[in-house]
Amino acid sequence: MNEVQDQTVDPQNRKLDGIELLAEAPPQVVRELEERCQWKLYQANQIVVERGEESSDVFFIAKGGVKVMDFLANDQEIALAELGTGSSFGEMSAIDFSRRSARVVAMQDTSVAILPSKDFRRLLMDCPGIAVMLLKRFAGLIRTLNNRVTSLSTLSAHQRVYYELLRMSEPNTEGDGTWMIHFLPKHEEIASWSGTSREDVAMAIGHLAREGIVGRKHKSLVIKDHGRLQMLVNQ
Repeated sequence: MNEVQDQTVDPQNRKLDGIELLAEAPPQVVRELEERCQWKLYQANQIVVERGEESSDVFFIAKGGVKVMDFLANDQEIALAELGTGSSFGEMSAIDFSRRSARVVAMQDTSVAILPSKDFRRLLMDCPGIAVMLLKRFAGLIRTLNNRVTSLSTLSAHQRVYYELLRMSEPNTEGDGTWMIHFLPKHEEIASWSGTSREDVAMAIGHLAREGIVGRKHKSLVIKDHGRLQMLVNQ
């Protein structure tokens, strides 16, 4: 586990209220978990868990957010998920004691509660509702990863960028039929999600702009023709 120097969490903020996975746990159990956890504060861009690491603790995000990432054969970074306040991670290693399967990096100053695997496994036995919630999460994760694998293996670099733009977009609240990506991420971040390069992202968005499919509005990207963008992904 990565050591964090001179970073402590204020005792008043060492609360597990709002952690999604613990929603089925009785209040007294949550209070006991707060005492058993080790509390740490990670700074932005600091590695919380390294891929291949031999650790099995479970992490609860009390405040902040992390990015979960892996690497392709050429060491190209690919993002798997972003987790915010109330989320948790590390459950798989706590169950099977295998090495960590991904790198986890703090996206901002993030306080976490770290629960030893033996305590987490006992929690699953004592609170079956939490075990069911975990199974549902794993099922969703498998479905998501299946879609990502299909995307990476069958789509071209530009199509993968288009796919991520669709995933990040939402209908414009003005009701004019356009879709919006508010605060478009940097090209490096989109490349991380799509398994491409920054240059691929710039070229793909540039092509869409020339075709009139997208346009910029301040820091947002406007998808003017959502249907046509979907066709480009599926063709």
